[in-house]
Amino acid sequence: MLQRINLLRIRPFAALIHWTGFPGIFQVMVLCVYVALAVLGWGHYTPEGVNAKLYAKTNLVNLVIWGLWWPMVVWVTFFLGRVWCMVCPLELLSTHASGLAAKLHLAQRPLGGWLARGSLVILLFALLQMLVPGIQIHRVPHYTSLFLISSVTTAIVVGVFFKDRAFCRGFCPVALLLNVYGRGGILAVRPAPTGCGVNAQACPSRLNPSQLNTSRDCLLCGDCIKAAATGEMELVVRPLYSDADARETLPSWPLTLFVVIVSGFVTYELTGVWKAAGSLFLWAPTQVSTSGWVQGAWTVLFWPVLLWLLLGGVTLLTGGASNLGEAWRRLALPAAVVVAAGHMAKGLEKFTSWIGFLPHAWAEPTGLQSAIKMNAKLMSQPAAWLTPAALSVCSMLLVALGIWLSLREAHLADPDKGHRRYVSILLLGVFYFLLVMAWGGWLK
Repeated sequence: MLQRINLLRIRPFAALIHWTGFPGIFQVMVLCVYVALAVLGWGHYTPEGVNAKLYAKTNLVNLVIWGLWWPMVVWVTFFLGRVWCMVCPLELLSTHASGLAAKLHLAQRPLGGWLARGSLVILLFALLQMLVPGIQIHRVPHYTSLFLISSVTTAIVVGVFFKDRAFCRGFCPVALLLNVYGRGGILAVRPAPTGCGVNAQACPSRLNPSQLNTSRDCLLCGDCIKAAATGEMELVVRPLYSDADARETLPSWPLTLFVVIVSGFVTYELTGVWKAAGSLFLWAPTQVSTSGWVQGAWTVLFWPVLLWLLLGGVTLLTGGASNLGEAWRRLALPAAVVVAAGHMAKGLEKFTSWIGFLPHAWAEPTGLQSAIKMNAKLMSQPAAWLTPAALSVCSMLLVALGIWLSLREAHLADPDKGHRRYVSILLLGVFYFLLVMAWGGWLK
């Protein structure tokens, strides 16, 4: 059975990691794509009389960002860890802005207090999810362009006034998602079993490389590997959710609330594929208003609170916690594995149904004529890569994997009482399992 393989023993990998251009050259390449997409998307809105979802698929900007890149980030983060952070251009911009500010002797603050705990990240992530039903950010190229521009601007400004990768830890809207989804990835930076003398100054995030035993905050940048003596640090491949990693038994409230919020968004995404479930899920907010903002509030606030009141209450009944707050915190990280599996299932559905539009979008980046012709039935729409039955089976396997890993995480985090939270985890897992099962028509 695979235990731990050090990739630095393979010369090409070692040469890549120790190369002075790594990972900067990859970040620059991705930044060029960011800028190009922001320019292409500027000023383009959904044409009148054309289905908004169809136009999003034919427009290169929305197709690449929301149909291909975002699902891939969720998948890659879950299985490989925070690999996206390794090539993220926003980290590059923020770090260089911070370095320039230091050379100009500008006063820079370390990230601390509520910002360091991720409180602002929760608000930014919730706002981003609200923008999906609120203004259809994922379907309007101009809004996507504004999102890219604002992300770049924020990274630079934060880099000027804060230090030690403050943007990545306290201002990136997906920082907690990468933290939570990426902690079990098979790729990790770890000190050698024989010991390591590298101190925190070698890590831009001010982690302690010699004591690194979790992947939640490591961006896989390789700086500590470059600073270490040969053999002191390793880039390892190990089993998914390795039992050698440290576990948090009581994660912070910002992290807990993030898991609560994202579970609501994933429910919204999964029910959206099955029309009957989608109508049922949105029945309550539509009784109040048909506004997308009301639907967004239901998705990221009211529904997840109701869901977690149920999960927390069951945990209390089974003796898994002494109060509701403790129940939520002890459930957060194990349940997050099920939530991530559901998120990947939706990502698979979106990727396989959008990827066929790529040749059309590449030939006509604005997607205007393609959308008009497809909307008028003058051009056929590309078929999804997976049939509903195949998609459903793959998604059920994903959720089943998530349930198994989640139960295992509950036990590893608390060997004495972890089993008392199994019922709550199973409730969430079975709920998601039934939703993806219905995609293939198995519940008729």
